[in-house]
Amino acid sequence: MNVLFAASEARPFAVSGSLAEFAGALPKALCAGGTDCRVILPLYADIPQYLRDMMHFVTEFSVDHAGKKQHCGLFSADYSGVTFYFVDNEYYYCRSGIYGHYDDGERFAFFCMAVMEMLPRIGFFPDILHAHDWQSALAVIYLRTKYSWMREYKSIRTVYTIHNIEYQGKYDMALLNDLFGIDWKYCPILEWGGCMNMMKAAIECADRVTTVSEKYAEEIQSPEYAHGLENA
Repeated sequence: MNVLFAASEARPFAVSGSLAEFAGALPKALCAGGTDCRVILPLYADIPQYLRDMMHFVTEFSVDHAGKKQHCGLFSADYSGVTFYFVDNEYYYCRSGIYGHYDDGERFAFFCMAVMEMLPRIGFFPDILHAHDWQSALAVIYLRTKYSWMREYKSIRTVYTIHNIEYQGKYDMALLNDLFGIDWKYCPILEWGGCMNMMKAAIECADRVTTVSEKYAEEIQSPEYAHGLENA
């Protein structure tokens, strides 16, 4: 079985919380059990130099994003038996910090589109695409709305894991097509509570939805903890 983890962080390359621990540890365990599990991350400026020294250039290509073609470089590194890929774009990722930028929606939309576009270029079409939290939710959404009709993509199944339901990737619906490149006919999938909600859409588009624990799965089905997604 082939699995691709799409995540905004993974230890040791980019770490801000428990997502990084999960995305760093589970692929290692899966690979040890015989699964070809790979991970893709943005190539952040804060990745330490000693880790950058492990990376090798793979390829480069253009991504249609936010109304223009944008350059994407792809690098890889083998770490603890796992192949990691890194999406390089200096405009989006050559700045300090993983999150908290005014254009985070645009940055992670570019990342998710690059995930889709890189697959034929590296000859790796996973059996399972595993995305995490709102930052990589669009990988699941793009697969469903833009790529699933293509022969190589048809058999890819998706798992979406919620690590922190408080942050859902909410944006004005007016940005749906121009910024995020999603056809207006998919408004019902993306709309929730009067705005675009990436987490809600990934829940709807994914083949399976998981959380970090059984307890958390129970908690986020209640209004007290679901932050408005208890009925999604």
